[in-house]
Amino acid sequence: MSNLATRVKKLRLEKSFSQTQLADKLGISYMNIANIETGRVTNPRYLSNLAEVLETTTSYLLDGKATNKVQVEKPIHIVALTEEINHDPNKDYWIVEIDKEEKLFLTDNALQVSKIKQIFK
Repeated sequence: MSNLATRVKKLRLEKSFSQTQLADKLGISYMNIANIETGRVTNPRYLSNLAEVLETTTSYLLDGKATNKVQVEKPIHIVALTEEINHDPNKDYWIVEIDKEEKLFLTDNALQVSKIKQIFK
């Protein structure tokens, strides 16, 4: 049976990180990693950062569903926005695709910047 504990440990070992090394990359105590890997903690508040350091997704860590993590090297301008964005170099801007019947929930301190008005083909 695969769960958060086994997935974190597996990915940590694949990266050849000790619990202490992984914890240092996250700015937490190694005991936090030990608590995840023993199953005492099942939904850590730093889950997004953990997924980033382990080069995976939060979805994979939580439910084991393999999803491709997309890395974008250069921004591509493909949309017209409904409002002007004052670019802040300290922020990342993302475009997501969702079905019209679905709702978009913003997490991890995300802020809604603008609704996409048009996609150019």
